[in-house]
Amino acid sequence: MVDETEVYLDECPASPLGHILALRSSVESGNELPCLSMDSINDVTIYLTHACNLECRHCYLSAGRPLSNELNADDWLLILDKLRDLGVNYVYLLGGEPMLLIRRGLLEIISHAKDLGLYVSMSTNGMLIDRENALLLKSAGLDQVQVSLDGPNPAVNDVIRGFGSFDKAVRAVNVFREVGVAVSLSYTVISDNAYYVVDMVRLTERLGVSVLSFIRVQEFGRARENGLTLDGGLARAAINDLLRVKTGVKLVLNGFRFSLGDLYEAYRKSREGLNALRIINYSTCPAGGSRFAIDSDGGIYGCELLMSSEFHEGNALKDDLKIIWRDGFGSFRERNYAEIKPCNSCPMADLCNAGCAARSFSTFGSVDSPDPYCPVVEGSIGKSKQ
Repeated sequence: MVDETEVYLDECPASPLGHILALRSSVESGNELPCLSMDSINDVTIYLTHACNLECRHCYLSAGRPLSNELNADDWLLILDKLRDLGVNYVYLLGGEPMLLIRRGLLEIISHAKDLGLYVSMSTNGMLIDRENALLLKSAGLDQVQVSLDGPNPAVNDVIRGFGSFDKAVRAVNVFREVGVAVSLSYTVISDNAYYVVDMVRLTERLGVSVLSFIRVQEFGRARENGLTLDGGLARAAINDLLRVKTGVKLVLNGFRFSLGDLYEAYRKSREGLNALRIINYSTCPAGGSRFAIDSDGGIYGCELLMSSEFHEGNALKDDLKIIWRDGFGSFRERNYAEIKPCNSCPMADLCNAGCAARSFSTFGSVDSPDPYCPVVEGSIGKSKQ
């Protein structure tokens, strides 16, 4: 089932909302998880490594080789202490592929985060998951794991993610379920696999997984290099298919707000539905408002799609996180829809706040620009090219 309110709200490609919705749906005590307040620190995404054993065609991080100065496990334990002291509730462990560190500190990092009272979610491609490793992750205290699949069968998935990756990811899902680790699936939607979204729902049902996230491809990293996109027509077709599908699977759609048929009606319902979702002071872009990302070298950024020198805020290991949180992230915090055209005349701008800052920067060269995915903005771009 798809909740249009959640589709409207879960627009930011780096948003924690999809993760938290998946966590709430997967974890037995999910209803007791903290509210998501988007004007105070809530969650941090940690990129443990850039190393990866796959080279997915759409990877926004262009993961493959590790950075030359990546932090070690002891460094991350110190950073976790600082994050807890800052008031962080959730941490998301990503890569690259975090499981490449299974014998180099990953378990200690998870265990220490749990000792600090943090909720811990991890994304994996599943290549290194067997029963032994799944049991180790469970013993360490991992709350939830998200396995990536980009097709309902090997013919679709393996062209995008690599030969043999489908079978190993499915094996990982089955193993996680067998040992009792809460598992969800993610599916990055590109033009090549947009026609198979309903088939993916059916696969999720067969696997016995309760949560499936569809993530619209973001044109960064290898996706940009390979020219991988999802045009508006295919995005609308995909979301219409998913709105009609009947399933008991919780469907989380990230990045599809502007493909909703009646955008204003979705806005109205979303404004009314924030309390039910336990989201306080909502903002489309949580960068520097309720979250930030830490790269594998300790670099701090408001958004993982903008991990470049212009947006570097300091180092999580070396610097005082409280000072960075108090004084940093000006590029995101000072972004104001009232100063951005055509957003300043839009009746939905109070929730949207000019959409995704990363896409704005990528398209227009400034975060103080509108989201190019917005149909109003898209139309004005088209006119300017004529």
